[in-house]
Amino acid sequence: MQLDSVGEVIAARTLKLQNDEGASSEVSVLLGKPQPTPDQRDYYCPYQIKGAGSEKVKYSYGIDAVQALLLTLSILSVQLEVLNKETGGRLSWEGDENGGFGFPEMPPAIT
Repeated sequence: MQLDSVGEVIAARTLKLQNDEGASSEVSVLLGKPQPTPDQRDYYCPYQIKGAGSEKVKYSYGIDAVQALLLTLSILSVQLEVLNKETGGRLSWEGDENGGFGFPEMPPAIT
């Protein structure tokens, strides 16, 4: 499934990306409303990071809307860490003095 848009945005977060000269630009994290998959069996939750990286609309699947949303939030945590490394650690969010982005980490596997 390929998406052109996140659809209805239910949440957004603005991060800052600092350049070599000290000026900053905005990086937006957009979270779309979870939707049923085309076959109506599961749900997907679209998201997009705009202002840095590929800006491609991506999504996570879940058995229901809540699981799709939670998995998307966890994946965003990982993707923002990767993006931060790609930009030389110049990405920041004003809500975390320790350099985090405020998204939950991936939960440990249940055995």
